[in-house]
Amino acid sequence: MSEFHPHPQLDIERLDALLRRALVFNHIGDAMIVAGPDGTIKDWNDAAEEMLGWSRSEALGQTPAIFHRPEDAPTLWPSIHVAVSRTGRWNGVISFIRKDGREGTCTAVALPLLDHAGNVWGTLLAQAKIVAAGELSPTGGAVLQQQPTPLLNDERFLLRTLIDAVPDPIFCKDREGRYLLHNAADEALFPPSDADCIGRTVFDLPGLKTHAALYHADDMAVMHTGEPIVNREEPFEKFSGEKGWFLTSKYPLRDDQGKVIGLVGIARDITLMKKATEELKAAQLRLIDHVENSPLAVIEWEPDFRIARWAGQAESMFGWKAEDVVGRHFGDFSLVHPEDVHLVFEIGARLAGGQDQRNISNNRNLTKSGQIVYCAWQNSVLRDSTGRTVSILSLVQDVSDRVLAEQASLKAAAERRALERKLQEAQKLESLGVLAGGIAHDFNNLLTGVLGNASLARMDLPLDSPVQSMLEQIELAAQRAADLCSQMLAYSGKGRFVVKRLDLNALIEDTTRLLQASISKRAVLKFSLAEKLPAVLGDATQLRQVVMNLVINASEAVGEKSGFISISTGLTRADHSDLAGTFFAPDLPAGDYLYLEVADNGGGMAPEVHARIFDPFFTTKFTGRGLGLAAVLGIVRGHRGALKVLTEVGRGTSFKILFPCAEGPAETPGSEPATPAGWRGSGLALIVDDEETVRVTVARMLEACGFTTRLADHGRSGVEAFSAAPDEFAFVILDLTMPHMDGEEAFHKIMAVRPATRVLLMSGFNEQEITARFSGQSLAGFIQKPFTLPALREKLQEIFPPAAAE
Repeated sequence: MSEFHPHPQLDIERLDALLRRALVFNHIGDAMIVAGPDGTIKDWNDAAEEMLGWSRSEALGQTPAIFHRPEDAPTLWPSIHVAVSRTGRWNGVISFIRKDGREGTCTAVALPLLDHAGNVWGTLLAQAKIVAAGELSPTGGAVLQQQPTPLLNDERFLLRTLIDAVPDPIFCKDREGRYLLHNAADEALFPPSDADCIGRTVFDLPGLKTHAALYHADDMAVMHTGEPIVNREEPFEKFSGEKGWFLTSKYPLRDDQGKVIGLVGIARDITLMKKATEELKAAQLRLIDHVENSPLAVIEWEPDFRIARWAGQAESMFGWKAEDVVGRHFGDFSLVHPEDVHLVFEIGARLAGGQDQRNISNNRNLTKSGQIVYCAWQNSVLRDSTGRTVSILSLVQDVSDRVLAEQASLKAAAERRALERKLQEAQKLESLGVLAGGIAHDFNNLLTGVLGNASLARMDLPLDSPVQSMLEQIELAAQRAADLCSQMLAYSGKGRFVVKRLDLNALIEDTTRLLQASISKRAVLKFSLAEKLPAVLGDATQLRQVVMNLVINASEAVGEKSGFISISTGLTRADHSDLAGTFFAPDLPAGDYLYLEVADNGGGMAPEVHARIFDPFFTTKFTGRGLGLAAVLGIVRGHRGALKVLTEVGRGTSFKILFPCAEGPAETPGSEPATPAGWRGSGLALIVDDEETVRVTVARMLEACGFTTRLADHGRSGVEAFSAAPDEFAFVILDLTMPHMDGEEAFHKIMAVRPATRVLLMSGFNEQEITARFSGQSLAGFIQKPFTLPALREKLQEIFPPAAAE
């Protein structure tokens, strides 16, 4: 080590004392205690105060007994002093007691303090590493080991040794900033040797020139203000060109009068630490950048559900800015859908309580504008070193597109299933329609014969004949049967409803009178018909069929035991919950509805029967039944109504039908127009129909009206007969449905032969259907099967002007 050459302005002994206090005592991290030969404490540094609890002012003048155990104090310090005086060094392990009573054990080293004559005037005790705190040394503080060392005969040598032992650079400067000394650590960083450094400033040293102005400015600030500069970050550049950073503290040196005569500095190389800090900061910035630009919303929650961080896509996802929500409880604004709030509390409680470390949840959230957002939340608990929950970190992904797609898929699947059910129902109804159409066609032809012959018979009998009333009942029954045929044609797709505003109560009373003879003699009909009901918009024939089918079905359910059939009407308000359990209700709006209820106290239905009652051809009765309830369901659907069935085995069954209310009063049915008195026609009529009964009956009716007739059994033969002598025929009466050639094709061929030909079309179709079908095609008229003689005469009079009558 180079010899120390103090500046001429400084007294070396005074400098030694100042450095001892400034360097060794004030700025060394180990506890340092100076005691005289008798053990009186002469000095006590800050580290000793921190370690043992007594301040310097409290410790000066005391003996080491203040921090030794009572049993150790009388012998321990004298033994250390003797060892130091004899061997020049003592080291070992001692126990101590702090001012607050806590106990501990530490390693220590003791060195002699010599005066100029080489006499020991005191002992320096350095207590370094704490071995254990709160418990005594097993040896009770006895000396564990001693190492002899050469005699230290110069206190300045001791001071220099301690300074050089410090791993951080230490330096001392005068008021002009010239170096007075520096330690080995400083020399290692900034060569050359002391001989080249002492007495020079930072501007003269190659390794310090780059930042000399910065260093010198700090030196002068300490000199002029007398205030220390603590922990200042300063850059440095070594002679080799290597760059780094110091954490430097500079303290003023004062003489006995307090005048600043220089400074002492301690620096720590923080290059690696600063680099690590910068890398950490860069990593943090990258992390923050990732968070802020994350495709996810990043939300951090306090344990009490207050928002601590609102980053990433949180603002764009939910609409609120960070300043709007940070520090607020999520319940203070509508972030979570009200129906999902309890789920959030449950998840948060599990995380905060330690049941879960992380979890994933799917919630409905609300944006600032109130829009629903479907989100997937990945929640993790952040805990400190003690395991306490610090916060909950949530990464939130907007999965609305996926959820809505899934919902759309489910909806599409439900709609597909509904469509399949409707297709199955349509197929069932189509099967019913095929059968119904075939039956109706044949039955209408039979009824044409019944009605036609009955009307012919009534015309030939005197008005006071007792047979007139019988023939009238035959006509009435045949007309009701014709109405049913019209309904069957409607199901087959070959007819349409005749819709009018109807009085539901009047229709029920009219229908049930005809049913009295058809129901069980043991069943009592009970009526509960509300008065002053609104009209219902519907087809009278179809609604009669509904009443007939339900009443007959109830009668068969009552069977041979005594029972009742209740028929009720009324007005009810139905909301969506009321409509939920009905057939065909999903599209119906809430509101006022007319209801028809038919109930019985029969045997009821088992669930497996109840599930199939509307299937076409399904029946629990004898073979050939099973169309009634299927027809009821179709009629209700066609009238935009809803139907509900309540049944229980042994408790009876109730069918309740809801119909929309019609605007305006019910229409009063008009009476059948009177037969035109005395009207007769003339000429040859061609009758074309594939049913012989119809041909013969219509021929007799036309002959009764004054016409002669010629018959054809199908469309092709009719066209051939007409084409042979078209001018002979006054008109043609033509059936619509025939084999070989139907009526529509025959009509066009006849009109092609003679466009002025009058053609009267007859069919089971109603007039609205035919009018639409033959619009603009010069059809002379239409009459619906079956028909009576008066109806035919009225239609002929419309076709032939009065000049054609005889």
